[in-house]
Amino acid sequence: MALFKNRINQSLILVSLFLISSCASTRTFQQQYVEASGAVAGRDFASAATVIESHKENTYKQKDRVLYYLDVGMLYHYSGEYEKSNAALTEAERGIEELYTSSISRAVTSGVLNDNALEYSGEDYEDIYLNVFKGLNYIALGDPESAMVEIRRVHIKLNLLEDKYRSLIEQYNESSEAEGQIEARTNRFHNDVLARYLGLLLFRYENDFDGARIEQDFIKEAFRTQSHLYDFNLPELPDLEYDPDMARLSVLAFTGISPRKVAETFYLDTVRNGVFITSVSQNEEYVKSVVGFNFLLMPGVEAGYHFKFEYPRMEKMNSKVNRIVLLVDGVPVRELFLLEKMENIAHEIFLIKQPLVIGKSILRTVAKGILKESGKNAVKESMSDDAGGMVLGMLIGIAADVAVDATENADLRISQYFPAYAHGVDFDLPPGEHHISIEYYKDNKLVYSDDRGMMQLEAGELNFIESYVLE
Repeated sequence: MALFKNRINQSLILVSLFLISSCASTRTFQQQYVEASGAVAGRDFASAATVIESHKENTYKQKDRVLYYLDVGMLYHYSGEYEKSNAALTEAERGIEELYTSSISRAVTSGVLNDNALEYSGEDYEDIYLNVFKGLNYIALGDPESAMVEIRRVHIKLNLLEDKYRSLIEQYNESSEAEGQIEARTNRFHNDVLARYLGLLLFRYENDFDGARIEQDFIKEAFRTQSHLYDFNLPELPDLEYDPDMARLSVLAFTGISPRKVAETFYLDTVRNGVFITSVSQNEEYVKSVVGFNFLLMPGVEAGYHFKFEYPRMEKMNSKVNRIVLLVDGVPVRELFLLEKMENIAHEIFLIKQPLVIGKSILRTVAKGILKESGKNAVKESMSDDAGGMVLGMLIGIAADVAVDATENADLRISQYFPAYAHGVDFDLPPGEHHISIEYYKDNKLVYSDDRGMMQLEAGELNFIESYVLE
């Protein structure tokens, strides 16, 4: 009896270890972001960056290095530490590029291993927008030439995006791990208005008015051909040339917070000639709830099979701000125009790789499920027929179910500090000193006033202000 109890305890410990290992990483990231969120809410971005840095060794493992540099790089940007931001975002970009060069082996390996076990290679929208924010860093540092280099990199990456996943899917389909064919999804995002808008301002500053005109034409084309993403009115675009007697003020404001990943889960439990399918969803607080329950008749299927299929879904976080007003010398002069719903772009680009993520997960789930059941049957056959042996066999079967489920959690890693919306305005003012402030409203209620103090505006210069409210 003592030996039997020890064997039961070992099985229960095994179950607990599987549960702890599957939840620990996600829970640690959540705790860390909770710690940083207070500082972010108080606009103390330097302290938030310090919180992230303090977790570098115990939370951000080597496989999460891209995520670390994205998070801390964006917080450095908001705190005005532009050189440190560029250094971190460059490390993130380098990591993304290195992981893409090994994408052939990753595409095959991740058919066997859950994506959580692999290095985080960044979401494609993160890879694109990090160049936008590197460009903004360079503008703040007074280096418009380097800023233009970053903007050009956005266009290069967008041109390669669809080919990237088409190539990865082809590699996977041709690998020995593939037991079915995955179809590529067509990319419906080719032209980014935010990057074009910044390009227009930079070209105009360099007196390259033809380049500015081309960027303006691309903006108009984006609204015409990508209306599913730019589902709002074309904003008032900057003039292509300077008035020599006036100072041109350009304001770019960001609001909201980038989307989160939540888990979509399907549990399959077989009975004789049928399958119970339970659908489970997860909200932005990472709380799971049952949202669907179905029964499917499948004549001939045997009872006792258990499968879990989970994949990430992107959920938009939106913004409480719906109106932004620019004040000059205490007088409201302009409302900022919406330029880009960055969360729409993030979601659209995310969908491009979903066929690969879901396809691999299904194949992996089936393969591991069959292997698991074969192992459970072998254990049952080796157990004695007495009560102790049957109970132990049952516990080991539960442990096997938990083990497979624990290794099939959706990869919910994603950067936390990109904004959701971009707004802008560009217009002439008399040269000289002016008091500038930007007010953010929810309807008619003031959310935040960004008082920038006195600013010297000069004719022919890049009089540029960036502002943000991550709410």
